[in-house]
Amino acid sequence: MQLTDFGVELRHKDSILIKKAYLIWCLLVGNIAFSVFANVYAKNSLNFAIKPMGQHVISKGKVFRYQPEFEGTPNLCRKDIGHDDVLVHPQTGEIIWNTKQLSFGRAFHIRIKCSTANSAAYAAMVVHVDNTGKSRIHTLGKNGVAKGIAEAAAALDSGDTLLIPDGVYPVSTSADGSYENAFKMSAPTNGSNKQFTTVIAQSPGGAIISGTANKKLGKQKNAIQLSESRYVALVGLVARDVQRESVTTTGPGHHLLLDFVGSAGAGTWGFPCSNFKQAKKGQCSNAGMRVNGGTPLIQHSYNWGHNRYGIMTRSTKGSVTRRSLVRLDEHKGDQPYGGFSDYCAKAHLSQDNYVFDSLAIAAPHYKNYAGLSAAPATGCQKMKAEYHAVGLLSVNNDLSLSLLDSKAGSANVWKNIVSYDSKGTCTPQKKRCGAWLLQSKKPLKLSNSYFGKARDVNGEKLIKGPFSRKNIQIAQDVILSDIPGYADQGVAPRYLPESQLYYSGRMDTFWGDSGDKLATKVRRWPIAGEDIIARNMRNYANPKALKVGGGTVHIDGNRGAAHESQSMSEYFWGYTDAMIPPLVVRVNAVKSETNSKRIAWEDFEGVAKQMVKGWAVYCYQVDTKQFQKLADVARNVLHYQDTSQCSDYAVKAVYDGGESGVAYIESIFSEN
Repeated sequence: MQLTDFGVELRHKDSILIKKAYLIWCLLVGNIAFSVFANVYAKNSLNFAIKPMGQHVISKGKVFRYQPEFEGTPNLCRKDIGHDDVLVHPQTGEIIWNTKQLSFGRAFHIRIKCSTANSAAYAAMVVHVDNTGKSRIHTLGKNGVAKGIAEAAAALDSGDTLLIPDGVYPVSTSADGSYENAFKMSAPTNGSNKQFTTVIAQSPGGAIISGTANKKLGKQKNAIQLSESRYVALVGLVARDVQRESVTTTGPGHHLLLDFVGSAGAGTWGFPCSNFKQAKKGQCSNAGMRVNGGTPLIQHSYNWGHNRYGIMTRSTKGSVTRRSLVRLDEHKGDQPYGGFSDYCAKAHLSQDNYVFDSLAIAAPHYKNYAGLSAAPATGCQKMKAEYHAVGLLSVNNDLSLSLLDSKAGSANVWKNIVSYDSKGTCTPQKKRCGAWLLQSKKPLKLSNSYFGKARDVNGEKLIKGPFSRKNIQIAQDVILSDIPGYADQGVAPRYLPESQLYYSGRMDTFWGDSGDKLATKVRRWPIAGEDIIARNMRNYANPKALKVGGGTVHIDGNRGAAHESQSMSEYFWGYTDAMIPPLVVRVNAVKSETNSKRIAWEDFEGVAKQMVKGWAVYCYQVDTKQFQKLADVARNVLHYQDTSQCSDYAVKAVYDGGESGVAYIESIFSEN
């Protein structure tokens, strides 16, 4: 369970060890003044900026075009957050979006990142797509619909958008439990299948609904507790600092959409939950983000902190959790402890999700096991259920990957999975143990996946083994490496396998929609909004978390993928090989010169930045699948102009130990 960089192990379990190891790393690379460098880099970033991009309204079916304005000249621009069909010109930064393929109208974020050789900047806009001819944007505030989020959302006309300016919004303002800025068994005005009603932050992650206690009011109970809703979207909000679930529903949501919503775990209703007897109270076991019933879609969302489950659907008819992230930090209750949970769901699609750096040391009371991506079914084992898990990435976790209790319905389908550096557990209260990778009560078909470096709680001593041998059907294309009890099978990938390069379902598709399982060519890396997600996660801390076996342990959120020295995507790519390739490469035609193409790439942000010595540009021959080197490029240069007949390109990073591999092969930018 470690991140290895520059030959130093940064263990995520102890923040003190992280800081000590990080100091050693600085000494090893001759960069004692790394903090000075960070400050200089921050100042340099002021030399380049993207001017505010505002908010816009466009009719569905039209092509949206917007040319950002810069202070300085970017080397490369790209989409960070936005619908799958949004394009960003690599050199000019122009945003192009043909909205013809949208199934319904709503408000979206488009966030771009543009960078130079020594700086980078982000900027975001809100685009309201109107599919009715009358829906529009309203802004929260004194001169807007209303002062409070709850009142303003309820006052919207069907299909309208409420834009919430960036800032921290106290759950209650006038009295304890008054909930002016929260949803307490309430909801925005219903939308329709043509036009969703949307509540959206001005910028992704910029509007924070907080239940923090102040001088007048105690810590508040809920932040987002939706009553029954239809065709409603919540976008870019963060809910935190409450006594109960940060995000939950009290009634079934028909096509409820949560997009880039962050939830900081769950509270315990004020109960101490400090021993086995106290932990039996149901209030000690809450999910941080939980949607009950209906047909929800949770996409690009994220959860961290104290949880029973991080992101949970419960008794849904057909649900999708897509491109979302969970890190488990601690848990006090006696109920199962897990990451993604789909409890008694009749049909669920788990697609391209991430679970990482999760701890079991601060979960002392749970008596039953669940797993990092599980479909528990206590009381529902005989209910016919359909479950698909596609593209899950599990890295550096101290909990079982998945334990699936359903016994009826079609076989569980798991494919394009990566599970690396995991450690299965037995429950601390009852010492119950399951298969510490995959266990299923009915047939599970596992294909095109990679499982590497896995252990049970006792190291090499097997309890029930990594896989449930009775029901797990492991295809020949599954790679097994360093899994006790199984012979190695296939060749382990250097980084992440090709199956995880692109998303496997279209954004904004619900269960059963056309394209919900479509293999796309939308790049999965870098993770959308990863700087926002990491910032939230690393700010979590509990110096006196209850420890398994007694006593306390310091849980520091500044670890692993969220560590301040890291980029989340670079962390995952560099977990098995620190010599990572550039994850962002773009190619565009140079209009003023015949057959001239500009290849540009984005510099690293994390610890790999200090290791790179230069770059190598290659032409990829599609017919022969061979790479032909075109040029070696100096370290401080992040582009190359080519006049050959080549049409597909790749860029490698050059290290002291040699060249990196390749992440993406890129062809010339096209609006078509």
